[in-house]
Amino acid sequence: MDISQDYFSCYGLPCDFAVDLAVLRQSHRRLQQQHHPDRFVSQPDSEQRRAVQITAYLNQAYATLLEPLKRGIYLLQLQDMDPLAPNNTQMPMDFLLQQIELRESLEDMPRAQDPEAEIDVMASRLQLQASQLENEFAQAYGSSDFEIAEKTVRKLQFIVKLQQQLDALEGALLD
Repeated sequence: MDISQDYFSCYGLPCDFAVDLAVLRQSHRRLQQQHHPDRFVSQPDSEQRRAVQITAYLNQAYATLLEPLKRGIYLLQLQDMDPLAPNNTQMPMDFLLQQIELRESLEDMPRAQDPEAEIDVMASRLQLQASQLENEFAQAYGSSDFEIAEKTVRKLQFIVKLQQQLDALEGALLD
């Protein structure tokens, strides 16, 4: 296995935002079985190290391709772009205002009369926004409009972070 190839090629997938997750899972399972370090215990040290490297590569590739945000970032990196560069912070004002509103709502949830209902509403809202941004990214990337794709993946990063914070809040409230 060539661990210098891109993640899509490794799994025999087209280099595109749309990924057949069933095919990805099946390919990952097959490649993990084939290259798992336990299969190389009786081999020379160099073969054992190579199996560990391949397994680490496969795990990183799988984690990247499985998650839409990571996949979008990776696709842009394949285009020699760095969408998460620290100096790349420009966002539309309406989007930033919306993020402030969402964060304030998130902070107020523990004091709400029915926090679980509020969490469900926000989770649905965030999932809808994430889906819309994923579609927007797919269209922009598919038409080689990498500038729009880059802005979209940065927006998606905000939404994913809010989803993670919402999940953490829900976990804390259920404890």
